[in-house]
Amino acid sequence: MEHDMLRRFGCALCALAFALTALPTAAFAQQPEEQAAVQQSLSATDVREMQQADAAVTALTGGSDYAQMTEDERTDAALQQLDALTAQGLVKQGSVYTDAENGMISFTYSCGALGGILLTDPEEENTAALPELDESQLQELAENKRVGTAAIYYAFDNTINSTRYPYYAYMQSYWDSVGLQTDLDTTVTVSDLRRMGRYDLCILSTHGAYYTYEYGWLFKKTATEPLILLTERSDFWSDLRYGFDLLAHRVVKVNGMYAVNGDFFRSAYRGNGIVLSETCEFYGKNGHVDTSMADGLLAGGAKAVMGYVNNVYSVYSRSMLWAAVNRMIEGETLEQAVDYAKSIYGTDDIIWYNEQGGRRPHAAASYAMLSGDRSAALPNPYTAADVDAAA
Repeated sequence: MEHDMLRRFGCALCALAFALTALPTAAFAQQPEEQAAVQQSLSATDVREMQQADAAVTALTGGSDYAQMTEDERTDAALQQLDALTAQGLVKQGSVYTDAENGMISFTYSCGALGGILLTDPEEENTAALPELDESQLQELAENKRVGTAAIYYAFDNTINSTRYPYYAYMQSYWDSVGLQTDLDTTVTVSDLRRMGRYDLCILSTHGAYYTYEYGWLFKKTATEPLILLTERSDFWSDLRYGFDLLAHRVVKVNGMYAVNGDFFRSAYRGNGIVLSETCEFYGKNGHVDTSMADGLLAGGAKAVMGYVNNVYSVYSRSMLWAAVNRMIEGETLEQAVDYAKSIYGTDDIIWYNEQGGRRPHAAASYAMLSGDRSAALPNPYTAADVDAAA
């Protein structure tokens, strides 16, 4: 009997040992994205393989043939390219996910980082002049000096032959002249966005997208998040430098260029400024409000955030920006300034579009949303409150 008890005890120990060694393997098999997060950074081999995949993707998306394709033709071409990359072991088997609604195909590199191919063109620029301020407003603004620091992160294009860029160059020089010390960054990198906390006001002037990816092994799940698209092209050394963020899925590569999500700002932003975003789908789309981008900034210390739901007309967002920042320079709060801009340009961009005589508005109206402290303002030393405090 004593022998039987010892034998059973030995069997139980064996079973427990097997369970303890098998459980982590099973868990990681079901959730490869968690396994990727355990790896601290990318190896040189990982980066070389990603660069090989990126070269194939950009050869497709940067070609003249791709520009002339319909969205269905682009989808077929992208899937064929990703099939080839999967066969070469550069893209994970079963990771390719087509999100037709949002015009994106996502995939996972062999190292666990996320990538994507954009199937739709960014919102087209529509021509319109900046509104001009009258003489009394110009005088008032010129007398109102030292209202803080600002940065415009311009990544709509490379500025060459750009119809957009001259407006931002004008805004930068004008705001600088009336007391808002403004920097204009036209080569925005992931590293640049890590330093946003230095400014009282940050303006994100770039394209956005809604990115859906699939994960899991036995039971597939999908996750969707807004992205801010940059024009910074992926290269070997940048992949190594951003390795932590790529593996943690805070940085994604779309068409071989970097993009960031709300988790990136949660990790990287350290400041107490105001952030204004012109990016499409910053707050989600199609009736689904997604606050992850704003939540990440607020978690990093931002006072307040403004952005748009749905795809926004570029001239509407730029005009809203111009009006709102000018009013903030005069001492108004963010909410007051945005309400003033809405009173001029409309509460959504389709109202503005129709008033310009447009006849084919896009499917869903885009409107501004605010998060955080709506009473946030620039650090203007000439407001009544500052005068009282100084006395």
